[in-house]
Amino acid sequence: MSKRILVIEDDVSLREFMIKYFLEKEGYHVITAENGEIGLEKAKQELPDLIICDIMMPKMNGYEVIQALHEYTPTASIPFIFLTAMSDRANIRDGMNLGADDFLTKPFVSQELISAVKKRLQKRGDDDDRMRRMIDEFRRKIISVLPHEFRTPLSTILNASNILKDECDTIEKDELHEFIYFINTSAKRLNRLIENYLLYISLENTTLSGEISKETTLCTNEHIKECAVNQLKQHNREEDIVWQAGIPSGGIRIPMPENYFNKIIEEITDNCCKFSTVGKPITIASSVDDGNLILEFTDHGVGMTKEQIEQIGAFNQFDRPTMEQQGAGFGLALAKNIIELHRSKLIIDSIVGTKTTVRVSIPSVADSEIHDNYPAHLVN
Repeated sequence: MSKRILVIEDDVSLREFMIKYFLEKEGYHVITAENGEIGLEKAKQELPDLIICDIMMPKMNGYEVIQALHEYTPTASIPFIFLTAMSDRANIRDGMNLGADDFLTKPFVSQELISAVKKRLQKRGDDDDRMRRMIDEFRRKIISVLPHEFRTPLSTILNASNILKDECDTIEKDELHEFIYFINTSAKRLNRLIENYLLYISLENTTLSGEISKETTLCTNEHIKECAVNQLKQHNREEDIVWQAGIPSGGIRIPMPENYFNKIIEEITDNCCKFSTVGKPITIASSVDDGNLILEFTDHGVGMTKEQIEQIGAFNQFDRPTMEQQGAGFGLALAKNIIELHRSKLIIDSIVGTKTTVRVSIPSVADSEIHDNYPAHLVN
């Protein structure tokens, strides 16, 4: 099937007798619109493979068209080429900041037009192939990991509850408490797995859409320590913490929702517990460096190889037969996705069999500056 290209241009001779003619000669199916309003409606109706759009048009200019396209999810990722008679850098920069993929400056020859179209369609095809491979890999990992992770706690819940149901009149009080503990622990594990899975999918969708939250969080030493200790308690490791507080009084504000920030602390701390033994110290340090919030988590456990660090992702579990760690490999993957989504950095240094240090760097931001540097189409 031939690729469909929408051409939005108010100059009828350029639209119909040059652009359309040369593109159809190359085998493309061409849809045309004489102004931005009509072009926007046709884009929503036809969902073309590529849009070529003039900037200066009556009723609705090219900048308004691309902004409206990005606000409508089905058209947000369609490759977009601007046409303009203006060659100054400011207009080109404005168009690219709005999400344009390429620019053609009038007048142009047919070969320039064909080359730009082929380049953008090829890139779109490569992106689609990459996305399909990612989806296939994600599906494979779900099939191989999630069933086990769901069944293990669910089996405990069902077996323990069946015993309670059948033998409730004869069971001893101590045994009753033990069964209740097993059910509660397994239910919490199952609940966390589901919540983390839903959060991971939400982060993936946010990354694709570019809709970043404007929420901020005031981070203090007390806040960070409380989040970490709550997670350490889940592993009976609260006595192992070595706490190093370095944030100035009053705290530091970061451009990230509080639940996301808490999740970073929770998952990295959880990882420290899973891969080190009870009694070994877990050092958690907070500081501010050059306007950035710095968090460092160090455990003295099994460590990670360079290859394992590079492969961090959901459903990637390392040395499961040996370690028998619980979880679907979401922990560091969730933290990594949240950190990267908010333009922050995650650095992992590890010596196998000795220790691992996870360093998180999050830029701080004043209330008046929040998201000022974010492109308009990337902000909620």
